[in-house]
Amino acid sequence: MANITASTSLTTGENRNPEWMPSVNMLFDSENDAYEFYGTYAENVGFFVRRSTLWTTSKNIVTRRTFVCSREGFREKKKGAKEVKSPRPETRIGCQACMTIRLTSNGKYRVTEFISNHNHPLATSTSIQMLRAKKLRRKARAARVDLVDDSVKTPEFETEDEAYEFYSMYAGRMGFTVRRASMTVTAENVITRRMFVCSKEGFRERKKGAKRVKKPRPETRTGCPACMIIRITTSGKYHVSEFVTCHNHSLATPSNDFSVPRFAENGALDDELDMTDGLMMTPISTDNSVSIQARTSHDLGIHSVDSKCSLRSKRIKSVQVGDIGATLEYLQKMQDDSPSFFYTIQVDEVDNMTNFFWTDAKSVVDFSYFGDVLCFDTSYKYFGYGRPFALFVGLNHHKQLVIFGSALLYDESKKSYKWLFDAFKTAMGGKQPKTILTDRNALQVEALAEMWPGIVHRFCVWHIYQNALEHLSQAFHGSKTLESDFSRCLFDYDNEEEFLVAWKVMLEIYDLKDNQWLASLFEEREKWALVYGREAFYGDMKSIQLKDNLTSELKKHLSPETELLCFYEHYVRLLDDRRSAEVLSDAQASQSARKLPSMRVLRQAANAYTPAAFKMFEREFELYMDCMLYSCGNVGTISEYKVTIDEKPSHFVKFDSLDNSITCSCKKFQFIGIPCHHVLKVLDSRNIKDLPPEYVLKRWRKDAKVEAFSGSYEFPFDGDPQTSSAKRYSYLCRIFNIVASRAAKSLDTFAFVENQSDILMEQVEQLLRTRAPEMPPFITSPCERAQSSVEPIVNGGFRHDRVNQVNFLGPANGFLSTRISHPTICWGQFPAGPPEQ
Repeated sequence: MANITASTSLTTGENRNPEWMPSVNMLFDSENDAYEFYGTYAENVGFFVRRSTLWTTSKNIVTRRTFVCSREGFREKKKGAKEVKSPRPETRIGCQACMTIRLTSNGKYRVTEFISNHNHPLATSTSIQMLRAKKLRRKARAARVDLVDDSVKTPEFETEDEAYEFYSMYAGRMGFTVRRASMTVTAENVITRRMFVCSKEGFRERKKGAKRVKKPRPETRTGCPACMIIRITTSGKYHVSEFVTCHNHSLATPSNDFSVPRFAENGALDDELDMTDGLMMTPISTDNSVSIQARTSHDLGIHSVDSKCSLRSKRIKSVQVGDIGATLEYLQKMQDDSPSFFYTIQVDEVDNMTNFFWTDAKSVVDFSYFGDVLCFDTSYKYFGYGRPFALFVGLNHHKQLVIFGSALLYDESKKSYKWLFDAFKTAMGGKQPKTILTDRNALQVEALAEMWPGIVHRFCVWHIYQNALEHLSQAFHGSKTLESDFSRCLFDYDNEEEFLVAWKVMLEIYDLKDNQWLASLFEEREKWALVYGREAFYGDMKSIQLKDNLTSELKKHLSPETELLCFYEHYVRLLDDRRSAEVLSDAQASQSARKLPSMRVLRQAANAYTPAAFKMFEREFELYMDCMLYSCGNVGTISEYKVTIDEKPSHFVKFDSLDNSITCSCKKFQFIGIPCHHVLKVLDSRNIKDLPPEYVLKRWRKDAKVEAFSGSYEFPFDGDPQTSSAKRYSYLCRIFNIVASRAAKSLDTFAFVENQSDILMEQVEQLLRTRAPEMPPFITSPCERAQSSVEPIVNGGFRHDRVNQVNFLGPANGFLSTRISHPTICWGQFPAGPPEQ
């Protein structure tokens, strides 16, 4: 009889909602989607669902999941359990109804098994209503977790009643009422957790046996997520663990009539009222949030919050306690140790420090040599550093990553990115790269277009790969070969036709044609695919990032559990280690004892290139030996050739006999800086046994860091004596930094420069005595010590205090400044100009 009832109910449910009937081979985007679908089907039919067995990978990706009826299986008897007088009723009776899903190669879940038969009566309509109410409450709890506002500051409370009165005051000012909800108590009847909610939280449950009435009470509960949760601390006080300000309903007119709390007698009322005023500044999200915010602010006499500022405050990342102080202490120490150390700080509209950028003299010198390609590394977004630490990195002539600058970005607005790129350009003496690689970030794209309009902007393929690990994680675990095929599309192809075919085949094989992330990525392929934009220098950055990544070395030191000062110590060691490795590579390149190749062109390349660059050239030379050359005719002094190798696509090379210039359709020389095997084949056919000097790129040579000062920087002379003096000073600082870095390599060069400095100083003094100064001196008295831009704030020696973090205020223009420095820049000992006697 039970089976007949179940079958009848099931048939009725299916006829009512045929679209909710599961079937084998149905596809779902995620495991949760499948669960929601099966749960909706269960509601319509009349039974309860629970998750059962599952299979996961080492990275916690669900590959198989079974959803069952709540009466599946049997209750297990616990060992040693005693018999009770009134045992719980048996609810599990071995029901076979279930639905099983498996992860497919395209990252979706397919239904592989569906059993619809039950061995028990199905639920009644009343039970279904209870099920739906329970489901709505569960969804409300899940939504509340994502709505917690961490920026709200609340006091600690002595008792649970004080917390309730505080939240009631806040609610009265905002326009809603409060009630006590769930709580947790100990055996001694001590409340350890209490939840205060908006009166419209949850949903009204229908009472069993309740009769229908002609005029039912209006529904007042809407599942509002607004709440405040307190928990007891070890000191016995209560602190707020969760505070949700969002409402899903319109707020009432705020009330100004408050009953005085009991703790007002202790003098705490003013503090609590001030705190509720502070909470009022937090935007409240409702269906008509704009009008409600404007009304409540006007009624309560509170300064209106600018919409731009409110949006920006949401973008600001949370700052760990003590991070600001630790950063300022590090920056001050570095500038005390090296007057040429550069840093700048950005503050927001309320003078809170949001972003930091810094670099040192060695990084500036490195950028003058290897600043043709720059990567703005924001890997913290993918690796969960805990702190928003970003790097400006490049590639030296040994194919090693070089750090040009560092930044802490607690605010990632377009304005902040513009500030950061401008600060970097200023630190590098006005020089900017030819090519910059960044993440696929619309704000960065807009900021770069405005600040550096003349450079080539590409998306970093390494960042795209890290992003794919998140967006395609299910698909990668559903197939053993998809990840490698996707990687080849990113890193391996240098021919457009091969790339397009491989991408199309990948979408078809793994059924990814409907994947929105891949579709948007393909639309922007000209910004990242290595087969496009090869006219701009790239420097083989992708292969270095795959082998040498700074993220693994920095990740554990940037976790919130580690003090930021410890990270800065590790960062300095990392910087020193990498610079030592570069010095060692320089020594090995200049003192290489390996036997030179016998072939003339290889011998020339080995003498000119660093070992790392020579390996790239040697690979091209090996390929050149297998090339086939076909003449396509001559036009004046220009000869055209078709070069093929094996079954790969052909490339065309043009050679001009007038000036021996040569170009190839693969554009490898423009892209990487090494002549391709097609070019080498044509040069050999023309009996040119030596590489033309213009095709041995200076940045890959052993002497890449030996150059004249006049070519390092562009010095903009103008007619203003005051600004000209400051620019001349900064320009000379960079020149002498280069001299110092070269002279420090040996005792002989050090002694020579030290001796010549006295002679140079005497000549400078003679010129100054014979010529009148262009302007009055900036500083009328000699400066005895390096000036620090944070000294006026920290009053002579700030020290980091992790517990009591200091709030710093900047000037109204939004930047930190000193009495002698440019308001946005802290460079060297005298940022505005040199001291004069």
